[in-house]
Amino acid sequence: MAEAEPFLSASWYRVRHLRLQLREHALVRLHRYRGAPWYVITDQLSGRVHRLAPPAWALVAAMDGTRTVDEVWRACSAESGGAAGGEAALGQDQVIALLGQLHAADLLQGDAPPDTAELFERHVKRSRQKLVQNLLNPMALRIRLWNPDRFLTRLLPWVGPLFGRWGLALWLALMVPALVLVAEHWPDLTANLGDRVLAEGNLALLAVVLPAIKLLHELGHGFAVRRRGGAVHDMGVMFLVLLPLPYVDASASSGFRSRWDRVAVGAAGMMVELAVAALATFVWVSVEPGFARAVAFNVMLAAGVTTLLFNANPLLRYDGYYILSDLIEIPNLARRATQYWGQLIETHLFATPPAQAHPDTPGERAWFLFYAPAAFVYRQVVMVGIALFLAAEYFTLGVALAAWTLVTGVVLPLAKAVRHVVASPRLRRHRVRAVAITTGFVLALGGLVLLVPAPLHTSAQGVIWLPEAAIVRAGADGVVTRLLARPGATLAPGDAVSESEDPFLRSRIARLAGRVAELEARLPAERFTNRVEAAVTETELAQARAELARAMTRKEGLVARSRAGGVLALARPADLPGRFLREGDVIGYALPPAGEGQRIVRAAIGQDDIDLVRTKLRGVRVKLAGHLDTALVARLVREVPGGRDELPSKALAVGGGGPFATDPRDQGGTRALSRVFQVDLALPRDAPAEAFGARAYVRFDHAWEPLGRQLWRRLRQLLLSRLQT
Repeated sequence: MAEAEPFLSASWYRVRHLRLQLREHALVRLHRYRGAPWYVITDQLSGRVHRLAPPAWALVAAMDGTRTVDEVWRACSAESGGAAGGEAALGQDQVIALLGQLHAADLLQGDAPPDTAELFERHVKRSRQKLVQNLLNPMALRIRLWNPDRFLTRLLPWVGPLFGRWGLALWLALMVPALVLVAEHWPDLTANLGDRVLAEGNLALLAVVLPAIKLLHELGHGFAVRRRGGAVHDMGVMFLVLLPLPYVDASASSGFRSRWDRVAVGAAGMMVELAVAALATFVWVSVEPGFARAVAFNVMLAAGVTTLLFNANPLLRYDGYYILSDLIEIPNLARRATQYWGQLIETHLFATPPAQAHPDTPGERAWFLFYAPAAFVYRQVVMVGIALFLAAEYFTLGVALAAWTLVTGVVLPLAKAVRHVVASPRLRRHRVRAVAITTGFVLALGGLVLLVPAPLHTSAQGVIWLPEAAIVRAGADGVVTRLLARPGATLAPGDAVSESEDPFLRSRIARLAGRVAELEARLPAERFTNRVEAAVTETELAQARAELARAMTRKEGLVARSRAGGVLALARPADLPGRFLREGDVIGYALPPAGEGQRIVRAAIGQDDIDLVRTKLRGVRVKLAGHLDTALVARLVREVPGGRDELPSKALAVGGGGPFATDPRDQGGTRALSRVFQVDLALPRDAPAEAFGARAYVRFDHAWEPLGRQLWRRLRQLLLSRLQT
């Protein structure tokens, strides 16, 4: 059972005799969050907002500058249940912390003597911590430059109506057709996106466009706040992934009583940004390729990607975060979620009572449990993804950003947690337990990751393929003159399918036949007159006969024959006559009847997985597209030794729903941008019948190995593929 927090404090003598009261510029409003009352104090000079629970506000409201803090505290304690501490009464340590918070925010005035300065040193410490946090976080550094309140007030009569109902209707009228145009031109917008964005000329253009877009975004927040009566006193520059961008402090909206007003302020910037992107879409569709279209494309990119990736996502502390906090009525969601996880660990693992009760409801606890880990993971994924994206073109910048992310997002939080376990005064009575549990957890996690084998498998896609004998190929170069079998005909092994003609081959055969006849007629006479010439003639005759035999073989190859029995299938039989085919070109297929013959899945495997398939394969399972509920045990029968850039089917390309990106210049749509390796898998004879070319999903099961080794392999492959080393 957790120990109760001490109601009295040894430091009470420092504040007990003070006579304090709120400053005149503090505006107090009553809000309700999830049905519970809260008092919100807004500093009308700075725009900062502070939220107090009813017991804390009762204490602050009773401070009128004439009674001492001790007198006010005793009166409030008596009203809430007695000096022993009713359930709603504040302890003396809590009162000291509350006074320190309000004093640091410059919301209190009174007769505080100089010796109370030590009590409020937390203000200086907090400022230093904020500066260090800004320097260590590549997504939080802010530099204040200007007070825009007067500027916003002057323009409000002209701009204000855009942030009301009519503005919302106009915004929807822009967005709907713009989204339709984006959907129609999506392939053109996303084709070769990475190279287009990271080109030096485009980066220079983007560096101009992005700050301009973000300036409009931030002004949208500012006008939305001013239209609803709030003040905006802070505007400056923030660094988003090392890129300087403008910002506006719209925190005054936290004091708005209506949560829909607060949501409107949070969404205003994104709506302005998306409206500009919609206008840019109309320009991009209307103009010819050139500078204007490039500017429009970058406006769409800057407004769309940053809005979805950063501003609209509630897992980062930008607009989406504050909108979510207001919609679910949980202010300070991120901080409270982190505190809640810390309290859970200290209370249930370290058996340490909390410093103060964590005010929450069951609904809030569910959000806290989800939000803190989800936000942490998303931040790291976004930063690492951006670092890899940049490193593909700018190695040094990408590596520096990745290292910065690793240090600030993982190393420093872990170091802070270890320091808290080892040195925190709160854990002094349970230090051994805390250290033992932490050490055991680290060792168990390390052993699980580095030593305990875990299942390992890789996935690929393939298509239903035929055995090589079932593929009818041209036996020699020539022009198809006629079809000897109609599509749908039943073929036996050796049946003729088509006939081709090579006029050069016909004349060559005639010439070689004449040459053979000449040498055969000359040879008997030379044997009796000149043995040396006879020997030469015999050699020439043997060579001529060999060339004639090869030519005759090629002539026989002009008749394409089926090597297996089955039903003849031709892709476009009407186009075959008159078409030139090279030796080995596919003419058609001899499809075996259902349930007969060996059925093959030809799968394409990326470079990252081929080594596992070759060295650690333990089994193969296949699911056919029409029978995803059945996993078939397959067998590897053939592997192409070297990689190639040709896919076996367009179905495996991104455009066909597959995993491989293809060269947009390839008209056939099967030339992959990276090397792929082909393997043939034999399906069991009782496998469901599927049409030739149908998609199949393949899972290769490998020997188990620890998660750490699996993660290291994938990380190394990712770095090598993105950094091209």
